[in-house]
Amino acid sequence: MAKHKYFSSVIALRGLAALVVGLFHFTKGFSHDDSVMKMLTSYGWMGVEVFFVISGFVIPYSLLKKGYKLKHYGKFLLKRIVRIHPAYVLSIFGVIILNYLSTQFQIYEGKPFQWSTELIAQHFFYVVEFFDNVWLNPVYWTLAVEFHYYIIIGLLIAVWNLSNKNWIAITFVLFVMLSFVNIENVKFLRYTDIFAIGTLCAFLKKEIINKGLYLIAAAVLVIIISYNHGIILGILTFSSSIIMAFYDANFNKGALLFLGNISYSLYLLHVPIGGRIINIAKRYDLGEAQKILVILFAMTVSIIAAWMFYILVEKPSHKWSQRIKVNS
Repeated sequence: MAKHKYFSSVIALRGLAALVVGLFHFTKGFSHDDSVMKMLTSYGWMGVEVFFVISGFVIPYSLLKKGYKLKHYGKFLLKRIVRIHPAYVLSIFGVIILNYLSTQFQIYEGKPFQWSTELIAQHFFYVVEFFDNVWLNPVYWTLAVEFHYYIIIGLLIAVWNLSNKNWIAITFVLFVMLSFVNIENVKFLRYTDIFAIGTLCAFLKKEIINKGLYLIAAAVLVIIISYNHGIILGILTFSSSIIMAFYDANFNKGALLFLGNISYSLYLLHVPIGGRIINIAKRYDLGEAQKILVILFAMTVSIIAAWMFYILVEKPSHKWSQRIKVNS
């Protein structure tokens, strides 16, 4: 990714998205509703949608015009599984262990420790909601949305690589229209419009569409996203798309770039690691300044844990996935 200079913008967006999602979770139910910290982070949950925009761009960009065909679909899914699954699975077992250890302390407050092989299997295949169960980590539902996106986008890119603009337009519109379909427990369908605004960037970068058509299509998608998710998300996802489309950042280091590189690990770990620090702090009568310090400490510990997890787990799995040549 870093070989393409504009990907620095994508990585920085990832870092910012992971940071604001973490801060949102840490302040929710901890900071007072009228506190500065709560007001600054109250929309942090929207970082999830920024991740969807990024995925909507990155995967089509990596496969468009590179000889990818339907026969490569299996390798594409395998590559994605090897990239994301090891860190995901290890985080699941980490959450189970931490949940068990938490219940062994007298200060623990919450539901009794419970788990089952069925629930783990449902996590493994991203189908927890299909069985009306609860995710062990509240962020996991977004990984299910991403995985369902991989299943669909791998098929669509095979069609788009046929270079028939009529079929590209028809299938892209149908993909967007899925966002109007409401099927209980199939959350992916609600976000196809957001993935699509990222895909427009890939179309632009691969010269499938020009700048004028990109802007027109993006404007239409903003209206659809605003209708489906609210005007703030419409503006945010459009801004993210514009940054990826036109802002060719050229930097090789920095806090956001660092956070972007470890963003997946930070996303997986911030609730089970930093969330426990927040949970302990809730038992004390703290002032707002003290709460801010606790939140910053929780985020710092989460970042350190994510960096170690990235080095030990995520980075090796990334290298393994790179060895799988999708179009060979």
